[in-house]
Amino acid sequence: MAQSDAYQYQPLPPTLERGRSPPYTRLLYLSPGSGDEPFEASLDVVDVTKAPPYEALSYTWGPPSDAPRDYIWVQGCPLPIKPSLENALRALRLPSETRPLWIDALCIDQSNLDERARQVQYMRLVYKFAYRVVVWLGLKTPGTHEAFQAAERLARIRDRLDPANRRVNGGEPDPDMVQGLIASMTEDLPETSMIHLYEVFQREYFSRCWCVQEVVASSQATAKIEELEMSFFDLLSSLLILSRWKAEIALDRPWELWQKILMTRQPNNTIGNSETEGSIGSFLYLLELTRTLQATDSRDKIFALLGICDEGLNPVLALTQVTGGDVSWRLRLIRRGLKKVADFMSEHGTKEDFGRPMAMRPDYRKDAVLVYRDLTRFLIRRQPRVLDVLEHVSHIEQPGTGGYPSWVPKWFERRSCMVMKGAFFAGFWEGRPPYIADLRDSPMHGESLRPDVLSLGGYHVDVVSRTGEPFEFVSGYQNVMTAISRSFLELFEMPFIPRPRTRYRDGSPLDVAYCKALMAGFLGAAVGRSHLLTLQHGGFTPVFDRSVIKPLVSMEKDRSAEEMAEVFLGLLALIVESGGTRLEYGDGERDGKVQMFLAAAATYASNRRAFMTGDGRVGIGPRMMRPGDELVVLFGGHLPFIVRRRGDHHLLIGSCFVSDDELMWGKITDVVKRGRGGPPTVVYDFR
Repeated sequence: MAQSDAYQYQPLPPTLERGRSPPYTRLLYLSPGSGDEPFEASLDVVDVTKAPPYEALSYTWGPPSDAPRDYIWVQGCPLPIKPSLENALRALRLPSETRPLWIDALCIDQSNLDERARQVQYMRLVYKFAYRVVVWLGLKTPGTHEAFQAAERLARIRDRLDPANRRVNGGEPDPDMVQGLIASMTEDLPETSMIHLYEVFQREYFSRCWCVQEVVASSQATAKIEELEMSFFDLLSSLLILSRWKAEIALDRPWELWQKILMTRQPNNTIGNSETEGSIGSFLYLLELTRTLQATDSRDKIFALLGICDEGLNPVLALTQVTGGDVSWRLRLIRRGLKKVADFMSEHGTKEDFGRPMAMRPDYRKDAVLVYRDLTRFLIRRQPRVLDVLEHVSHIEQPGTGGYPSWVPKWFERRSCMVMKGAFFAGFWEGRPPYIADLRDSPMHGESLRPDVLSLGGYHVDVVSRTGEPFEFVSGYQNVMTAISRSFLELFEMPFIPRPRTRYRDGSPLDVAYCKALMAGFLGAAVGRSHLLTLQHGGFTPVFDRSVIKPLVSMEKDRSAEEMAEVFLGLLALIVESGGTRLEYGDGERDGKVQMFLAAAATYASNRRAFMTGDGRVGIGPRMMRPGDELVVLFGGHLPFIVRRRGDHHLLIGSCFVSDDELMWGKITDVVKRGRGGPPTVVYDFR
């Protein structure tokens, strides 16, 4: 077909020179038809806030290698469509009525980079103003009907056990009652229904980043597989029970994200709610949560979040962050004032996105490396200059390769390990200034002199002397136990069982200090408890986030991690004594602590290495660390870091946890900053 025959998009109205431009887009009017009849449609430019009723399609494009195999004739001219969209259009086309739709592949001129960037800013509005979002999950497979039946039933169970209602009425439901309710309401379902439901959640849709914004913004969303339809959020609610049925902690699955989305839509939900309408969390939190998702263009892993994160919807928040979770009335007042100024300038000034940092503006003309690098530097530079973003650095190949500086998180790569979210204070000190990190060559305005170099102040702690093999836990706690025992032997050249008499550097048993490291101390204890409650209550405990650990942050001397480790070690001894015939105590409380320990270790040690330092410290660190790497503290970092010297600079390998309370809680940093001794301050240049 000649290029001149293809449909040529009419330009959207230009943006206004002053003030806020209307959010113009195009609507597709799909002509009626059936079967293999050619697709016909027309496109019309509309202001999305004033458009006639329409439905927005949320779907996946399919693999980049999928070539178009059909056309849709728009105003008599052909536009090629890929197989995934072709299948969706056949299911959506009505036999006798025109259907108004918004479909990104057809309503946006994908060859126009400026238009793509402009439309990204309106994407949330497109799905917000649609009267319904149709979530296309693909074609039917054997068991799909069973899966939808099971999902409908599980959604009704969840209605009866709504966590918001539980908080109003007080207390948690009895676990036996929950199990009985689930059994009674699912006993007539085919035995294979849960397997088929799990297969639905394995579909590509649930692992694509743009799909998240589309359903978050919707007022109503319908899941569709050919002619089968059900509420998308009812389908999501079945995931809560399904995750319990699978009984696994899957770092590479997006379950936590989709559960978070479901929780934010509950009318009485107060857990982890954002103060920004339409947001499901902070930018950095969502960058981590969506790391399990995929995008054809790596830049979309960032741009797709701007319509659902605090800072993207309210750019003032990007510049007024504070440490801790408490926001004072003064800061709220300042934020409201700044937002009014920004809104006024956007409405009447020359810049529609006044107040939005450059690093948070979608720009498809910018190379992906620069998008990621500039965003990382901005997230470090903004108030209060805390190094949380560096805790997201998780290399799956040796750092310093692939064009990205070692200090830039590659959020486009699948999550390999869980971030230990801001639970400790290694690089903090009492009486610290508003700007915490000792950051060099990062002006608030203009370019850094060395944009690929990150210069930070900190101090040297120790040198890594030995590392174990990376923990690669597979399903089943027996495998977790085996991996933990093997790594102990690798590090200390002594068996785990019988328990060694060797003491750790703080006087505690060495094996307890080792187990404490594997679960990241009290942070893992909180995660383990959350996991156990989820199992006991049918999957209805809210997903783990920072709100779970807030009551524990001040408990520097919390001993729950040591207690779980002791109970776990006791069970290992019992297993050996019984010749492997006893795999549990038979006591609910102690068996629960074993489950909590194993869940914590599987969460935080997975894809990390246990290590030992020259001064006898024990910890867990990045997969890519090796003997000879340095253990350092960077001012403003919640965790210590593993770094590697290379000539006149260092590579950032990643963050770590060390069984050393003085180090993890900032006691050493406090001594250094008060000039009372400790190691000397060093400026690290990371490349």
